[in-house]
Amino acid sequence: MDIGYSALAVALLATIISFASFIYYTRTQDVSIYNFSKAALYGQTLFLTAAVIILLYYFLIRDFNVEYVALYSDNSLPLAYTIGALWGGGSGSLLLWAWIISLFMTGIVLKEQKDRITGYALAVLLSVNIFLLSLILSINNPFHRLTFIPPDGNGLNPLLIDPGMLIHPPTLFVGYGGLTIPFAFALAGLLAKNENWVFRIRKWTLFSWLFLGFGIFLGGWWSYTVLGWGGYWAWDPVENASLVPWLISTALLHSVMLQESKRGMKLWNVLLAIGAFETVILATFITRSGIISSVHAFGSSGIGPIFVYYIGLTLITSLVILAFRYDQVKSMNIFQSITSRESSFLFNNIFFVVMALTVIWGTLFPILNEAVIGTKISVGTGFYNAIVPWVMLSLILLMGISIVLRWGTTSSNEIIHKLKYPAAIGLISAPVAYIFSFTDISSLVGISTSIFAISLHGQNYLFDVKDFTTKTGTKTISSMIHIILNRRRRYCGYIVHLSMILIFIGIIGTSIYQTNYSTTLQRDIPEEIGGYTFTYNGYSKIEEPNQNDYRINLVIKNGNFGDVITPSISENLKAQVSYTHVGVKSLLLEDVYVIPESFDENQVSLTINYVPLISFIWAGGQLMVIGVVIGLLPNRLLLKEEIN
Repeated sequence: MDIGYSALAVALLATIISFASFIYYTRTQDVSIYNFSKAALYGQTLFLTAAVIILLYYFLIRDFNVEYVALYSDNSLPLAYTIGALWGGGSGSLLLWAWIISLFMTGIVLKEQKDRITGYALAVLLSVNIFLLSLILSINNPFHRLTFIPPDGNGLNPLLIDPGMLIHPPTLFVGYGGLTIPFAFALAGLLAKNENWVFRIRKWTLFSWLFLGFGIFLGGWWSYTVLGWGGYWAWDPVENASLVPWLISTALLHSVMLQESKRGMKLWNVLLAIGAFETVILATFITRSGIISSVHAFGSSGIGPIFVYYIGLTLITSLVILAFRYDQVKSMNIFQSITSRESSFLFNNIFFVVMALTVIWGTLFPILNEAVIGTKISVGTGFYNAIVPWVMLSLILLMGISIVLRWGTTSSNEIIHKLKYPAAIGLISAPVAYIFSFTDISSLVGISTSIFAISLHGQNYLFDVKDFTTKTGTKTISSMIHIILNRRRRYCGYIVHLSMILIFIGIIGTSIYQTNYSTTLQRDIPEEIGGYTFTYNGYSKIEEPNQNDYRINLVIKNGNFGDVITPSISENLKAQVSYTHVGVKSLLLEDVYVIPESFDENQVSLTINYVPLISFIWAGGQLMVIGVVIGLLPNRLLLKEEIN
């Protein structure tokens, strides 16, 4: 028996022992039982870590007798991608997922108090790992050995040999693993008859939400820069599958505030926590079932139906627990006025859930239709574009208006007073945008609404700075920094709002105003295409192990601006496939995006895309990370005590 497989088996045994012990602890609340359960949990993490290290070692020494190593690496694979091949297939990624969940559990043991909520939550998390480890050991064993030793492996999919491969998948799995935590604590709160679970999940959920969102963002960047089709989001089923739990967890992050402060939306929060977890499992099913064709999917592995059964089992179990504890989740009536912050949170949740349900339906309908009727159909982008942009517009508008609303109710005079200047700026922005060639009416509405929301955030920030300066005697410039750190929970939200607004503006530009040209350039003969002049200066051939790269040299000019773009076409000699590397020149307000089609010494055929405002999307993703990191800063890093 392979030592890696043995480590997994011991990890499963430790997981089962820890699970049973924590269940027993919730009955007795005996500290010695808790300590024993904790030790078993540490054992699980230790042996899972050992299994990961052993599998990585097999990759590094090119042990092609291990089937998983032979399938996803070869002798010529660079070191970084040899490490990344660990999660290149279904077995390794499941192992990574289970390991990440074990690390989260270790963090909970170290950070959370010893009580019944923690005991039940860890039991739920351990049950998830029992499922995953059982699946790995029985069906998806990454340590399975061949009866022979191949001289070389199959190698990694050429499209995966990119820096995105090293960051995007593990980032998503941290998000997936982390969203098990609010689910576990929600069930723990029900089982322990204690609603304080909601105070325990904010940072765990925010951390997981950040990684899942950043993983989606990285996936869009990877798609845009590598796959060569000219976009960053295609409503691909696997893309959609990762988006849905992010949308639901976004709603959860907002609605838990009402339970924390007003004891409202308790039932709704439990349902959202369950929904986030179940859609993570649904995403895993879509990725691994083989029922969809996607560059992101692992293909058919025989475990798809098992995930369907697991979704059914966990969902039914969760709802049964909820039914038995229904009296516990009855909420106070906190919605006294439509002009209240509570109502804005309710509408926020409605919009996010509507968007999530839209994406789920568009993703699953073709699957259900084929299963019931036997006919293969596809849901095009038109379905999503008919609903999602208007939901996003409503959310952007709500992000702005919610800032001026108070808890309980807000007078109409106060609302008008706070909205008048931002509204004026928003209205003025429409004709200004029109002057800059944004002539489509929907884009003008979107840009105007976005500027309105940004203005409201800016106005509120200046009011807060003035108030902070008055109360603390701090200089204005210093207050502009102190206010963010001292009210970081609020400004974490505001910065994330701004990041979403920037992304929305980027989506407007790229979806409405992107232009495409197909052309053939003769060597050394300049040609004007869409306002830029391109000159083909031939190509250079670079020979690498198992691969030839043909880099196309293009000179691009526009007035005083000039630069060189080098898209390429690569031949993978081992896989006998060719694939493109796009050439991208990023400018402040647009990208020049060049896709090579064919070439020889005398000419080159290209598709040239001009992608306006794509930089807003990348800036928004980075700003999102900054905002959440500020929100996760520990209290000891505060510069002053918090001023409310």
